[in-house]
Amino acid sequence: MIKKFKLVLMLFIGITYGNINAQNPNGNTSNPSDRWTLDSDFSDEFNGNSIDFNKWSRNQNLPNTKAWKWNNNTNLKNVTFKSQKAVEIIARQNANNRPVGITYFNSGCLQSVKQLPKNFVGYVEAKIHGADINASQAAALDKRRGVCPAFWLYSKFFDNRPIGQTVYTEIDIVELQQFDFDANAPAGVEKQDQIDDAESNLHLVKKASFGRDWFRPKQAKARGNQLNKYNLGFDPTKGWHTYGCEITPTKLYFYVDGKRVGKVLNNTNWSDNPMYVIASLGMRVPFVSFEGNVFNPVNPVTNARAQKSLSEMPASMYVDYIRVWKKNGSGGNGNPTPDPDPTPTPPNNGGGNIKVAPNPANNFVTITAPFKSRITISNIGNGNIVKRGKANKNNTLRLRVADLSNGMYTVSITTKGKTVTRKLVIN
Repeated sequence: MIKKFKLVLMLFIGITYGNINAQNPNGNTSNPSDRWTLDSDFSDEFNGNSIDFNKWSRNQNLPNTKAWKWNNNTNLKNVTFKSQKAVEIIARQNANNRPVGITYFNSGCLQSVKQLPKNFVGYVEAKIHGADINASQAAALDKRRGVCPAFWLYSKFFDNRPIGQTVYTEIDIVELQQFDFDANAPAGVEKQDQIDDAESNLHLVKKASFGRDWFRPKQAKARGNQLNKYNLGFDPTKGWHTYGCEITPTKLYFYVDGKRVGKVLNNTNWSDNPMYVIASLGMRVPFVSFEGNVFNPVNPVTNARAQKSLSEMPASMYVDYIRVWKKNGSGGNGNPTPDPDPTPTPPNNGGGNIKVAPNPANNFVTITAPFKSRITISNIGNGNIVKRGKANKNNTLRLRVADLSNGMYTVSITTKGKTVTRKLVIN
């Protein structure tokens, strides 16, 4: 009887602990007073022995892809991976390289059966382990290339809408391991991504007289509002990490391991349509090519570059959970506020507490710190110092930041040999 009681108690503690962990998003959202409700239609811990195809689509209504096919019958599997119950999503070469249509690869995806409603306000998060590719025969960056683990939201096409209206929306919560080359990157910005670079971009299609007018994040007409690239600070193929997006009526905030990353983007069109929730393993160079604004298939047997990476197929990503919360109220006026900084504030050294305001900032920022504190602002991606100065007799330093690119920066304050840091968002 005692053993049975202990077993029941342990199970109860485990279930309760799991439920507590799922009560709120991982980390601080834009308004700490917000209250959240987990939406079971879009949330799954993947702790069972089979996939719930009442919640996740087996093969219906999946995204249109030209360069590979989806096959969830063979490419989704419940596993235990690195101590986590998870779903393995597999990408593989077609058996005997037989083409299906014009494609030579097939992959899997976890896509919700239902769609988030139009004007959804909430938080979407997944815990993901990237796909470990390391092709010994391939050259340079091709050693790690080939697939793209992604977590995203997307809508159907509504082509019957009037000219000028939004017909398609997509929020890339995260795209990993793309090794993208951005030929149009401005001067001073690295064009070639590495394994630890990620993107949380937006895609949009509007109705035009000629049909679908695409607004892709690296196009000049969309770059400023839709491109959101940043450095993770880690290799996503080596461990578990959480990737999230907070959707408010006016802003989109992106998070990695509970910390805000990249730019804050305006939610101008992206809540206009209902959207599916999806985690997928897409194909990338050298197994596909990108031409004409779309990924195209490559025959990996006749393509010498792709052939050198075939030893890494099949490749797998892993999803520990997907969680979606609806916002069901907030404290105060409900308006977004900057993230509270979890870094402890040093004792008062005659100049008051360390403060950075406003945050986010877009014109000027004022740092409150002890007199003569040395202050620098550096790019969080490459560590380059972009602003510097000292706190004046009023214990403040005001710096112009309107000339800085949108994104995340580190503010370092050194006082009497001790340095503390704060995060600063420029948008």
